[in-house]
Amino acid sequence: MLLKIKAFVQLFWIALQGTEQNFTRGNVNRAAFLLAIPTMLELSLESLFVIVDLLFVSSLGEKAITIVGINNSVLILMQSVATGLGIAATAMISRRIGQQKPKEAGLIAIQILYTGLFIGLCCSLAAYFFSTEIVRFSGANEQLIAYGSRYTQVMFAGAFLMILRIILNGIFRGSGDAARAMRALLIANALNLILCATLIYGLGPFPALGILGAGIAMVSANFIVVLYQLWHLLFRNRRLRIGIQQLLLVPALIQRILRLASAGTLQYLIPSSSRFLMIMIVAKLGESTLAGYILANRIIMFTVLPAWGIANAAGVLTGQNLGASQPERAEESVWKTGKANLCYLGLMAALLLFYGESLAAIFTKDPLILQTTATYLKYMAIAYFFFGYTMVISRSLNASGAVNTVSLLNILMFYIVQLPLAYLLAISLNWQSTGIFVAITLSEIVLATACVLVFKKGNWKKIKI
Repeated sequence: MLLKIKAFVQLFWIALQGTEQNFTRGNVNRAAFLLAIPTMLELSLESLFVIVDLLFVSSLGEKAITIVGINNSVLILMQSVATGLGIAATAMISRRIGQQKPKEAGLIAIQILYTGLFIGLCCSLAAYFFSTEIVRFSGANEQLIAYGSRYTQVMFAGAFLMILRIILNGIFRGSGDAARAMRALLIANALNLILCATLIYGLGPFPALGILGAGIAMVSANFIVVLYQLWHLLFRNRRLRIGIQQLLLVPALIQRILRLASAGTLQYLIPSSSRFLMIMIVAKLGESTLAGYILANRIIMFTVLPAWGIANAAGVLTGQNLGASQPERAEESVWKTGKANLCYLGLMAALLLFYGESLAAIFTKDPLILQTTATYLKYMAIAYFFFGYTMVISRSLNASGAVNTVSLLNILMFYIVQLPLAYLLAISLNWQSTGIFVAITLSEIVLATACVLVFKKGNWKKIKI
């Protein structure tokens, strides 16, 4: 037993250090573990990023919770750009790493970075200049708009930094350096925690800025982390080869990246736009219901993000093994990581079922908000048992290049099932918030079933990118 514990600790330490570079040989479980641990920790830190922000913001009251939730629904739309480029990075870079072509992988990474910077700046500028109109369109009244206007402007102006941070971590993960992405999020969390406490409440020589302080803290943390990521990508990375030739702009390669990334962006835009529209539907049920829905989603994000870490590991393994002409090993890694994901989410489901109300009570004492939050968490606990394979399969299909297939699956879930059913049950049939929760749960079950059926067909193994 002691020897097994020692071996586990040693393997865990190797995963944190990120010293392993070839995941196309040896035991599949070992490879999945070495990639999943830092990626899980990275996304746990991402969820901690969300929870820390929520703890500080919730102390400012219902208006602060609502305006932050509305802003996040808009920022999630912008994240679709970063996610699309991240999908391209994972698929193309992991494939080149599997083929033992580090110079080509480095060239792809730099072209993705150039593309992300340009698109990110365009998104930030557009959102900043039309911030009031965007928040009003999201369902906020004039009082709420006035309360959060400066916070909104700061968050939208700094959105390009968030986009760059996500893209750079996608590049690190695609190359197999999940530990570097984890460290970047660790730094971001530490900075956000310190800056939130300092700027929201006015510690030391700093004035108390309230919700504006939360926005400045988030943008500042992203700025410093992006500098850290760029330093390691350009000067310290051991997997990609980046020299003068890789820094040159290659329009033909950017076109190929954009074709794949646009499909990935559309794929992520479908659920993110759906969440944006869902906010508008829930807003019709009153501010307390909206605040409870937003609060529950933040708690759900905290519990689910580590599971995306396991799914990301499956994606990297799929890409690298397809690059090494080992499709059967790629498939084996998907089923094994899917099982691990199901076990983790089962534990989270139990947590939400038995302690959902206690978790919600940490963030609010308002009885209406608390009731909505706790009820939603219980419904989502049921859906967790279907999440495990959905996450892993969708990431693996993306890494194989079957991005359009995943986009079609998302259209099925969100636009054909979830949104129409939510409006029908909640508004037309007057089920109120219960109708929203039932629609979301049923749509997750539909997506899980469709993902498994598509993956078993095996067409993803034949795609060339």
